[in-house]
Amino acid sequence: MQRRHFLHTLGALGAAGALSGTGAPAWAAGPTKGGAEVDDSALAGTSGGTLSAWRGATPAFSLQSLDGKTHALSEYRGRVVILNFWATWCGPCREEIPAMGAVVRQYRQRGLDLLAVNYKEPLATVKPFVDKLPIDGTVLLDTDGAVYKRFGSLGLPATYLVDRAGNARFWRMGELDWSDVGLHGHIEALIAQKGGATA
Repeated sequence: MQRRHFLHTLGALGAAGALSGTGAPAWAAGPTKGGAEVDDSALAGTSGGTLSAWRGATPAFSLQSLDGKTHALSEYRGRVVILNFWATWCGPCREEIPAMGAVVRQYRQRGLDLLAVNYKEPLATVKPFVDKLPIDGTVLLDTDGAVYKRFGSLGLPATYLVDRAGNARFWRMGELDWSDVGLHGHIEALIAQKGGATA
């Protein structure tokens, strides 16, 4: 079966929450403007293959989980982290949850964790969804979209691989093929960096 590769661009979603006036990282052509259509060059290299190298600083953040506890990205130093931004209304997000969970389980004992950051939805929406479709990681609530905005992505899902030192190293905007050998190679390489060294 042919795999679909697509994403929800927030500028086209209106009521779902448009990302406007956002500064973008070094790889992007520029910010979105009032939910207007984004320059195609901002998406270059993100709609095919697996992951691209992340360039720029990694935003620090703390968010609440579904049980009300606060979790900071810095707490995961010494572990490799899949940082995945998602929403319940995002079809590709829903579709990749089982396969993403399988990858997390495969590498957890070797140092991999998942932070699944929900984009701008209340606990009352997210909790019943996760009860029905469990996410094999820590679900965090970015209720105002501020953390997502700081990462400068343009659509959902958006996934980042964070090394043991807490630095984002690779990213993808759009659904990932979680069985891809390139993706697994990136994870293996980051896990092998026991000291948390960065390039």
